[in-house]
Amino acid sequence: MLRCSGLPFLPGNTFPEIGQTRFHKSQHFDRWNRICRLADKKRPGIGGKQYSPTDGPEYCLPSLYPPRQGPLLPSWLTYDRKVLCFHGFFQETMTEVDRIPYQIRKVKILYYLEDNTMQVSEPRTMNSGIPQGCLVTRQRIPRPAPYDKEFTSLLDLNINHTVQLFDRVYTITGCDDFTRKFLNQLGVSVPELAETPIDPSTEQRKKQDAAKMAKRPAYKIDTLGKFLQYDRKVLCFQAFWDDRSSLFGDLHELEVLYRLSDDTIEIKEKLPLNSGRDSNGMFLRRGRLPKIFERLPVVGENTPITILNVLGGGLKGGRYLPDCVGIGKSEDNYYKDSDLAIGQTINVYGRTVMLTDCDEFTREYYRAKCGIEDFHPILGYSVRKDEFERRRRRERQLPPYNGWGTHEDSEGNCITVEPMPPKIDFRKFVVYDRCNLRFGARMLSNIKENNDRFFVITYYLSDNTVSVYELMIRNSGFQGGVFMKRARMLVPNQDIFTPDRPKYYQPQDFYLGTTVILQDHKFKITNSDIYALTFMETYCEEFPLSNVAKIVQKIRSALEPIYKEYISKHMDKVVPRTIDGNSIGTVTYEALRDMLIELLGDQIVEQEIVSLCRQFSAESKQQDTCDKELVRSAIHAELTRQLWNDLERTKEHLYHLDPASVDGWMNPKHIVGTIKACRIPLDNALTEAMLQTLNRNERGDLEVKDFLDILNPLQIPCKPLQPLNVKHDVCYFTPYRISGNLIDWDKLLRSIDLESKLTNQTS
Repeated sequence: MLRCSGLPFLPGNTFPEIGQTRFHKSQHFDRWNRICRLADKKRPGIGGKQYSPTDGPEYCLPSLYPPRQGPLLPSWLTYDRKVLCFHGFFQETMTEVDRIPYQIRKVKILYYLEDNTMQVSEPRTMNSGIPQGCLVTRQRIPRPAPYDKEFTSLLDLNINHTVQLFDRVYTITGCDDFTRKFLNQLGVSVPELAETPIDPSTEQRKKQDAAKMAKRPAYKIDTLGKFLQYDRKVLCFQAFWDDRSSLFGDLHELEVLYRLSDDTIEIKEKLPLNSGRDSNGMFLRRGRLPKIFERLPVVGENTPITILNVLGGGLKGGRYLPDCVGIGKSEDNYYKDSDLAIGQTINVYGRTVMLTDCDEFTREYYRAKCGIEDFHPILGYSVRKDEFERRRRRERQLPPYNGWGTHEDSEGNCITVEPMPPKIDFRKFVVYDRCNLRFGARMLSNIKENNDRFFVITYYLSDNTVSVYELMIRNSGFQGGVFMKRARMLVPNQDIFTPDRPKYYQPQDFYLGTTVILQDHKFKITNSDIYALTFMETYCEEFPLSNVAKIVQKIRSALEPIYKEYISKHMDKVVPRTIDGNSIGTVTYEALRDMLIELLGDQIVEQEIVSLCRQFSAESKQQDTCDKELVRSAIHAELTRQLWNDLERTKEHLYHLDPASVDGWMNPKHIVGTIKACRIPLDNALTEAMLQTLNRNERGDLEVKDFLDILNPLQIPCKPLQPLNVKHDVCYFTPYRISGNLIDWDKLLRSIDLESKLTNQTS
């Protein structure tokens, strides 16, 4: 595609090349040895090779420019953000002002090279009385008649030249360094800077101001300039007032604030917690602080000027003049910034306040104004401050826990008179609601019969509670059911009768192969369900034993010194198999487990082995099938326990989602959304088990009729679970079985990546 270099690369500014037959998009990436890289051959485009008749057939297409003469980049790219700046003035006539025929107004002319536009602006001057700023907005300006069909160009601008922009004539007197160098490169000679004429209006105002100052001395004190200069600038000093000599006196820690805008002082007191002082921290409100306080001033005594009665006569006919000489004016008796320094004392209405330190802004202010460099704080103040800290009220010490209730309840009874219930982490409850980790465990006991009992330990992430359920085994002599109610479990071997809160079991404490002690019962965790393993692998930063990257790094560190000997020793356990059309080397889970235990010993646990085998499994990941009748019984038991009977509303919700889906099929995501929208009391694990048992089509959609039938215990009854008054949340617990699974041995070795490293060292 060809385009005009003066126009941006936008639709409508491009033209098809004559003779072009292929309109595909250029390829900039190639693959070499399975690696994606940038192509070596440069593609034609902006900044690429120019067209030339000697370059071959692909470069012999017609062009807008002669061979080897086209610009590398268009002007809007070459001169982007490049602006020429000229200084000048124009003369404005003022016939309505006496003795000022005209005035000179200085301007700045900007010329944008990318699109040949111009902009004229006038620098703002304080209290000029003239609306200043942008005089001519950025645009292309036509020349005066009779050349009004052309636009003002760069060649019309130079020092000592006049240019007419619309109805004003501007005289250019100077330019910046960039403009001078740019014009010189173009071959344009730039003269030296010209002088700007004197403005009569400015000279007239200076004469009037001088005459006013000479004839009439200023009697008004103008503080606006000081306010504008020092507004919101405050000098901050640290100080103290020692009042321990008086009865029940104390050492008061103060903060002195001096406002530079109006020379006022404000003092705040830093009150310690539970000090018992009836004060809001304000030691002295903002105002001018006198050095020596004798009496309250009378009305009109502190006025900035004094009025002299030259000729009496009451309010009518009298003559009054301000006292410009200052007869009878007393010396300034107020503290100023020059009276404040570290180590100085100030009199605050009879209280001696000592300044001890200041902030960084105050140091910079005195360093710039007075040249002071010594700002070391007073050493003696640290001793007094330590004494002041010792006299502060200590933090309340709670009594030891006595065993009644929980630690949180005991703290609430000791802190406040009216105890409040402990607050729960509501954000955590919303995020992890119905997110439970289930583990299979066996009891370790001195009694032989207890070692054959199987339990399901459920950890609730929403509130860090644990429940233990015993699965009933026929002819075992144990009834089964709830073994431990849901509660937070204490970590064993800790003293709970202390003021500090005890440690409870966290989700990281439960993993395959560990032993936990729950209420004096010891359990050996042997397996878990797929949801728990997937959750821990997803959040592997919080569960380091499920972090496959760390496990591989541990194996790499232990295997590096003996890599070749170890691999050759266990090569007989690797069996080649064809899986999904690919021939790979595989090992069984039991063989890999023995190899890892031989390599690492006690440094690796069962949880790490299972996570590693799940990551490098050679078999396709298929979900374990659940017993549909068992899942149906569990759902009916849960609906009966929660007294749920809102099937019609569920049908109505499904009809609103898709009117044709009541007798058809629906996406599993919509089914899960319906369960949450209609508040069907099913947790995540039971919902997942139900989704596995519902009928599916070839697209993976679920049958809506089967979903409604499983929620209707009256139409299709099933065998109830016993007991119905206890939430049977583990009847569908299916432990993850990894025995006999095949592990991709080649993929594991590639992840360890020691073969290439040893090859590089050898070479």
